[in-house]
Amino acid sequence: MEKVMKTKRTTLISALALVILLASIVWAGQYQEGKVYRHELRNGLVVFTMERHIAPLIYHQLTYRVGSRNEHLGITGISHIVEHMMFKGTARYDKGKIAKIISENSGVFNAFTMNDMTSYFEYLPANKIEIAFDIESDRMQNCRFDTAEFRSEVNVILQERRMRSESAVSGVMHEYMNSVAYQSHPNRDPIIGWPTDIKHITRDQAYQWYRWYYTPNNAFLVLVGDFDTDQIMKLVNRYYGQIPRGPEPPPVYIEEQPQKAKKSITLYHDDITAPILQMAFHVPNLKHPDGAPLRVAGMILAARSRTARLYKRLVEEAQIATMAAGGMPTAKDEGLFHITVAVKSDSNIYQVERIVWDEIKRMQDTLVTPYELQRVKNRFEFSQVTDYTKNADIGPRLSMYEAYYGLDYIDEFSKRVAAVTREDVQRVMQKYFNEDQATVLYGLPKAGAKPKKGAEAETGEAEDEKLDHCPFREVDEESIFNYTTSFDLPAVSVTTIDTGSVLRAKPIAPMVKAHKLSNGIRLYTIENHLAPAIFIGGIFETGLIPETIGGGKPGIVSVLCDVMNRGTKDMTYDELSERMGYVPYSFTVDGSYKRLYFQGYSLTKDADEMVRTGYKIVTEPGFRQADIDKVLTLHIEKARQWKKTTREIAFYYMFEKIFRGHPYSTFMATESSLTAIKRSDLISLHQKYFNPRLLTIVMVGDMSHGDMRKLADKYFGKWKANAAPPETKPVPPAPELYGKDVRVFTDSDYTEATINIGFAPFNDIPDSIEEAVDILNYILASSALTSRVGIELREKRGMIYGIRSELWEKGDQVGYWKFNTKTAPGNVDSVVAGIFREIKKLLEYGVADSELVRAKLHFLGLLPFYIETPDDVASRTFDMLRDKKPLDFFDKRADRILAVTKDDILSVARKFFTIDRFVIVIDGPVDQSISSRILKMLSD
Repeated sequence: MEKVMKTKRTTLISALALVILLASIVWAGQYQEGKVYRHELRNGLVVFTMERHIAPLIYHQLTYRVGSRNEHLGITGISHIVEHMMFKGTARYDKGKIAKIISENSGVFNAFTMNDMTSYFEYLPANKIEIAFDIESDRMQNCRFDTAEFRSEVNVILQERRMRSESAVSGVMHEYMNSVAYQSHPNRDPIIGWPTDIKHITRDQAYQWYRWYYTPNNAFLVLVGDFDTDQIMKLVNRYYGQIPRGPEPPPVYIEEQPQKAKKSITLYHDDITAPILQMAFHVPNLKHPDGAPLRVAGMILAARSRTARLYKRLVEEAQIATMAAGGMPTAKDEGLFHITVAVKSDSNIYQVERIVWDEIKRMQDTLVTPYELQRVKNRFEFSQVTDYTKNADIGPRLSMYEAYYGLDYIDEFSKRVAAVTREDVQRVMQKYFNEDQATVLYGLPKAGAKPKKGAEAETGEAEDEKLDHCPFREVDEESIFNYTTSFDLPAVSVTTIDTGSVLRAKPIAPMVKAHKLSNGIRLYTIENHLAPAIFIGGIFETGLIPETIGGGKPGIVSVLCDVMNRGTKDMTYDELSERMGYVPYSFTVDGSYKRLYFQGYSLTKDADEMVRTGYKIVTEPGFRQADIDKVLTLHIEKARQWKKTTREIAFYYMFEKIFRGHPYSTFMATESSLTAIKRSDLISLHQKYFNPRLLTIVMVGDMSHGDMRKLADKYFGKWKANAAPPETKPVPPAPELYGKDVRVFTDSDYTEATINIGFAPFNDIPDSIEEAVDILNYILASSALTSRVGIELREKRGMIYGIRSELWEKGDQVGYWKFNTKTAPGNVDSVVAGIFREIKKLLEYGVADSELVRAKLHFLGLLPFYIETPDDVASRTFDMLRDKKPLDFFDKRADRILAVTKDDILSVARKFFTIDRFVIVIDGPVDQSISSRILKMLSD
């Protein structure tokens, strides 16, 4: 290959023949789909390629071997600052142009800094991948680091720090834990940096950091997707091959000193509403000989699982905690094994700590059982087989392993896990889990938790339905990567649409087969041969469930589902948990105020047992009183913590004023509603709503359509209805909202102010405006980097880090438009004014032809992302069935996007942006007087 020194082939396989595990490195031959190949350019850039032709998409991730581990006090956060400056322009790409071009071409992008690496990723349609090559090769060497832009971006980073590290109790605890646990390692310092360092790092220091580390010989590139390897390597060489090799980065000499005494921290915080125990132990990285035994020991002790020892002891048996979990870090250097326990509000945190030490000692003194050991090994293998089927799952994993351990360690680590013995587990528990090696944080509520200043909120909640997106993994523009994504308009001016370069999504309706089971249950199947696994999801169209809203017993649906998940008539909770954990497979039931769901997942070889067990969970729950009592105890504890933080009180003041008396604001459980629930209530609710005549099932997996139908019919097809289904009741309309209301909720434990804006609710929201809503939001406020509001408040003025804007509705044709952002306390007036100013400009002048065209191109090009894998097709199918839409509804979305007009956008904006009727709530270290100032400002 042109300008390629050497090429090696790395094969990804698993024990079940799935493209997951790195099996070997051999000299390259013919490039095969699903295998990783290593290439190295003459300038030192290493490139990993994996062809995957499942969708016309390519994932591009460029990683530099630099992070906070390379820093020291005085310049902490400098790697993260450089990451931000990479978006501020080169001679060829002015500030903001990178985001605009990627967005115009329907790409997803972002960057992140970690202790050990800094990465930039783009996920683009295959015919647009040169955009990523051009951008990344240019900013590898040509970033400007303009002084004014540098100072502005420092303000943005300080706001990001206020949001992530100072005003979120989890961030506060994380910083305290690291700064106390570490003595001499850079991990003691936050990746984002200490505030003083961020403020005093100069432009020249950051630029020098960039020149030291942003070189081809200190970077590697991962490419996964729909390409020909020979052809894409020609592009790699064209764009990256001419960049000169840089200086070798300064060496890093770091070693944490052995801890010789227990360290402890006691933290009181307004947002800690029940005690939290955190424990940390110094452990080596996963490549160390003890890495695999530590991972296995951690899964036995503290996995987020019903079968883990700490969960069983603290949550199930002692009932003094609501959660117990922990595990090994994944990092280049040594790290901290964390254990976190959420303690019940009426329990003693020090008693919880004693039990944790007791469980540790048991594993030190006595070998774990062969059954326990095999169970966690089975679970580990299951996750390796099922977790990596999308390009955007595989690419980050390859990048992480290469940065930390070398890519060939993926397979090696799996082999080491398989070889772990009971004696290995005992040995590492004895070696690393001792009291003089521990750092313990006691998170406690402030004594007599001070009353919150501001309006007294009403009772109730409108939480997201837990399983609206659970039956299948939801893929949308802002969650593809679990990173914050950015979308916006292109930089060039266009007024007519040329869709010739847009890769159209393939129709999904032909992939879906409709069936009826023997008893009439509707079944829809989609074949997926990417993984040897089966997923089954079911939805009961109950309509509004009056028993679970105000006037009934709010919380009863969630209690019912949790009781059902604890066993069947012939299988106890312990038996069910152990069996699911060992095989392994999952099956759960959940619900909301208007629907009931179930979902199950297993390897194909275990599908029969998974579906059989799931059928019994749905149709023959155990309803044991002991299980009911345990579930009620946990739910009552949750209800006691509800609306105890200032942020919750503020947000739900707004929400409950907008939806006063509506089911959205009255279905949250209270302690009194939960204590009123009896076993007979649960049985009655189950009999009423778990009815086969209300059920629709979707299956996706590594079986033929016919075999999936046979499997579903074998169990769910024999289910006979005992009674006619209840009459479905629609969700009632929302009440009118009158006037303007601005409230402040003061809390000095926060260093930032959170702003929530809610406009008047509307009813009868038709599906036909969905595309107009998306386009409006895209132009106005969907991105802090490139939308109108984002450009004004972040790019120009540096006052916010992010913004959320959406038309919130639950599929009931009832909803409201809301905004959420965070800023420094002194910027609140300006941020609120800026948001309303952009709304008013849009209402007065509408959108430009060019804006509309670019938005349409953006959404048209995103359609293939929604259906990358058969699992995604199944998710779209489930959504359409849930919302009672035809199976070709997604296939016709392109036509609906193209049909949107400027008048449609303006009509939607005028409907939902009720600038004379709204509620604004602000929480944080702000004075009450700000509410009257804002109200006056918005009334002038």
